[in-house]
Amino acid sequence: MWAIALLIAAFFVANVEIGPETSIISVIFIISLAIPSFTAVVMWLGWRKGLALIAALSAYALVLETLAILTGIPYSEFYYNELIGTKIFGTTPFTVPFAWLPLFIGSLYLASELKIKNKKLGLGSIIVLSTILVVITDLVLDPGAVALQFWVWKDQGIFYDVPLMNFIGWVLTGFLASLIAVGLLGSRVREKKPEALASSLLLIMFFWSGICIYLNLIIPALIGIGLIIFIIYSTKGRIGNFEI
Repeated sequence: MWAIALLIAAFFVANVEIGPETSIISVIFIISLAIPSFTAVVMWLGWRKGLALIAALSAYALVLETLAILTGIPYSEFYYNELIGTKIFGTTPFTVPFAWLPLFIGSLYLASELKIKNKKLGLGSIIVLSTILVVITDLVLDPGAVALQFWVWKDQGIFYDVPLMNFIGWVLTGFLASLIAVGLLGSRVREKKPEALASSLLLIMFFWSGICIYLNLIIPALIGIGLIIFIIYSTKGRIGNFEI
């Protein structure tokens, strides 16, 4: 049901002109999609540690995004339009952590649950794989968001107008975020966790894959569909399970 609802929502977003006057709808939508993964983090780690992890990574996202807008490092020069929420200090929408953190939480979960010969990956491998996965999510999200003009690149790139430097930046920032998360969580990252940690990532991929399909962004759409299949397979379909 929710998958169908998100595909319908994606159809209207892709085909109806969005203006600043409707930004409140975007804000509510972004925050709503983040709630399942945030809830799963708190149920897994408890209120204190869960909120501390969310707060630390949210601050990390806001600082890096603001730095990138002001300097062009590490993503290349870009700016946000007035479509996804009030800007902090006139630069970065306050919704950035709600949009980015679920992607990272889901990617970290998928990496930490992957098994080779029935053994989970070591911490170093989890850091590398979670970095790769979060970059893959941006291969879906960024082309769609740029097509909708949620943000604008100063110099258009070769991948659906997204510059290559952006993805290099995602590798660097994703790797650093993985280091922070694994450093804070330690061996707990390899323990059993609720599958719902990947729930927001799945919802976001359904929405943005739909956007890419409706906008005829074929490669991002195929990547999104592949990631959806991988998430469902990795969670054995128990994406709504919040219990450890």
